[in-house]
Amino acid sequence: MGSSPSSPEPRRGRRDWASLDAGPAGLIAERVLSNDVVDLVRFRAVCRPWRACSAHLRAQGVLDRRFHPRRWIMLPDTFNDVHHRRCFINVFTGERIYPSAPPKPDSCHLLGNTSEGLVLLSRKDADLIQLLNPMTGQVTDLPPASKLLEDPYERPEHLTLRGAGLADDSTIAIHLKCFSLAVAKPGDKRWTYLRSRHRITSVLPLAGRIYCATKKNISVVQTMENQRPQLVEAADHNLDMSTAGAYFGGEPYIGRNKIFLVDNDGELILCHRRCWEPGSTHGSCCLYRVNFDTRNIQPLARLNERALFISRRRSLLVASMVSPSISADTVYVCWPKVAAIDLSGGCAKPKFKKGDDAAYYLSCYI
Repeated sequence: MGSSPSSPEPRRGRRDWASLDAGPAGLIAERVLSNDVVDLVRFRAVCRPWRACSAHLRAQGVLDRRFHPRRWIMLPDTFNDVHHRRCFINVFTGERIYPSAPPKPDSCHLLGNTSEGLVLLSRKDADLIQLLNPMTGQVTDLPPASKLLEDPYERPEHLTLRGAGLADDSTIAIHLKCFSLAVAKPGDKRWTYLRSRHRITSVLPLAGRIYCATKKNISVVQTMENQRPQLVEAADHNLDMSTAGAYFGGEPYIGRNKIFLVDNDGELILCHRRCWEPGSTHGSCCLYRVNFDTRNIQPLARLNERALFISRRRSLLVASMVSPSISADTVYVCWPKVAAIDLSGGCAKPKFKKGDDAAYYLSCYI
């Protein structure tokens, strides 16, 4: 039987997602979520039947790892759109979006991002820190910001976030001070400090735990039911972190050696950056694989077609195909100027194009 002329046949290759019923839509939603939570948000927006019979995304806990936008980073506010919405970029595809969930700056101070893509905020109208999923709008309350301030004249906007991430399924750890981490769970009244004997240079969540690097070793935050969290040694790196003979402005120049922890598809790697003098972009970058079985590190020669961006405090591993300006197996040092260090030993000045170049955006973020 032929189709009615009043019902034109859909164009081949197109799908009417809005007419799917809840059964198939739910299966598709699961597949979409396994790829990227942003795709789930988009699918939910166009599939009315599934949206009507499923719980709102904000009903899920903000600590639920399934909904974390791990591939997305938030760019500085200089990249806001005309509606003052923050710009987010996908570190694997280079796609840029402007989600509506992040609050306006007149209501919160932005402290920074976690490695899972979540955002830490300090409320202006209350002594409160909040953890926000910028893609879904999920939010939870954390202990007061005032509990993190040592000086009574300090204000929450003076806090400098060096790193943050989930220490387990219900605990967040933040790195604000050189020799300690602050940890808490939603609903806690105060932050718990975990102190290190050595300066913490980098923190990174991986496989449900959070690791930190010092000049002596790599430690992990150990959490157990009904016990106080602890910072315990997980591996030695035995790298030469000496600052002997390196002075700048009359003070030891600790920036001569930097260690960064990096998540390489679930494998923890360590980047050791050495520069010859303050302000220099020249020097060397060596990569190592962290072996928790032998509790040491092993040299790593390549990044498997990826590139590493580093600055004073942060590191970010990206797909080289995100921009034609990015070369694989290269470390881009983005402070004080941008330099490209090939893992084979060469050093050059990259040519990132201002404007529509993901490499330029990444160098501004890091």
